[in-house]
Amino acid sequence: MFKSARVQLTFFYLIAIVFVSSLTTFGIRIVAQNAFEHKNQDTRGEISQLIREQVGIPLFISPVQKIQQEQDADAQKQLLEWTIYFNILAIIIGVPISYWFAGRTLRPIEDAHKLQVKFASDASHELNTPLSVMRTENEVFLRQKSFTEAEARNQIVSNLEEVQRLELLTNNLLALSDTNQGGKIKLSSIKSTDVINHAISQFSKVYSESNRIETSIDDHKIFGNLESLSQIIVIFLDNAVKYSPKKSKISLTGKQHKNIFIFSVSDHGPGVARMDMPLIFERLYRSDMSRSNKIPGHGLGLALAKEIANANQAGLSVSNNADGGATFNLIVNVAKQV
Repeated sequence: MFKSARVQLTFFYLIAIVFVSSLTTFGIRIVAQNAFEHKNQDTRGEISQLIREQVGIPLFISPVQKIQQEQDADAQKQLLEWTIYFNILAIIIGVPISYWFAGRTLRPIEDAHKLQVKFASDASHELNTPLSVMRTENEVFLRQKSFTEAEARNQIVSNLEEVQRLELLTNNLLALSDTNQGGKIKLSSIKSTDVINHAISQFSKVYSESNRIETSIDDHKIFGNLESLSQIIVIFLDNAVKYSPKKSKISLTGKQHKNIFIFSVSDHGPGVARMDMPLIFERLYRSDMSRSNKIPGHGLGLALAKEIANANQAGLSVSNNADGGATFNLIVNVAKQV
């Protein structure tokens, strides 16, 4: 699709180049021709005046005038030839230049299209996974001739877990779509402790591991949106729970450094490979895919966190801890004193 579009765009660029080239050379030819004719007219007038003074009678056509007329015709012919040559050269040079510019113009569109196709494909796969799990479990369960109330309850609980995963995925997809469509959020001065309290409250509604979180937060005024900044903290906590050993502690801290405030979530998991760090906030990217397949998730959380951070004029970073595990940082601006 983009190859044919590039050829068409190259053709339009080439037409523009030929049009400008033809217009320029035609204008130069007219100016040069007029200048040459005016000079010849002046020269012929001087020669006619000189002959009239010497001979005594005016000569309307002298041998010199004939030579000038021939030179004028030759000059016009040369101008025409040079105009044609210049335009042919413009076409020869213009083809690769137009093709290069067409590719440069279409590259961002092509990259966005590839990203959209990949995103749609990967998201469809992620949506299909929990549905397939539920279908398989239910089919196996229904093949049993009889089952106890406890078995039925366990099956329903399993289905609800998969529904919860679907709900999390669709919410992340919707939030990511809103940020991509330019959905603006209201930024104001808020308390750092309010962000943490709201994040832990939201996290506790989904996970029972909130007792694993150890907090140490400086109380400062920061600039941002309470709901969205809390969502980033929840995403960080969600990753920490998934990638760290069960019952291990998760550290949630908040410290002011001059004009910025840094929220940090640290875990005791395997950490992040150095080669994965530049890609960790990309959509649907999951570090060490052979390991990640064993861990529930969709690869959308950190991408969503990046989009939300951008909307809050904030930044994200990740680093590995010296004693193991990883630390994810949310860097926000300190609210200006009024």
